[in-house]
Amino acid sequence: MTAEETNCFKLLDEYSRTRYRCFLAEMFPTGSEYTLCFRAHGIRKESANRYACRYLLVGTPEVSTAARNGILPPSITEMLDRELSRPPQW
Repeated sequence: MTAEETNCFKLLDEYSRTRYRCFLAEMFPTGSEYTLCFRAHGIRKESANRYACRYLLVGTPEVSTAARNGILPPSITEMLDRELSRPPQW
C-alpha cells in the first residue's frame, strides 16, 4: 500500500468508526477505482453475520485528493453518509 493509500485508508476508517460504528476492513485498487470493504464494529464472534460487509467504490482521483489534503472530500463523505447510514444488513 502506498503512503497515499495509507493516508486515505486512515481517513476513511476514522470517519466510518466515528459516525457509523463500522470500520474499513479492506481497500484495494480495481482499475480506475478503489474497492472499499466496511464491516460492522462490535459484532460478536458467535454471530452468523460476523463476516458480513458492505462494498463501496471510490474513484482514484478522490483517493489522491483526500490523501493530499488530509481530509475526505464532500464527494466521499456524501457517499459514505448515504450508503453507511442505511440500516446495515450485517
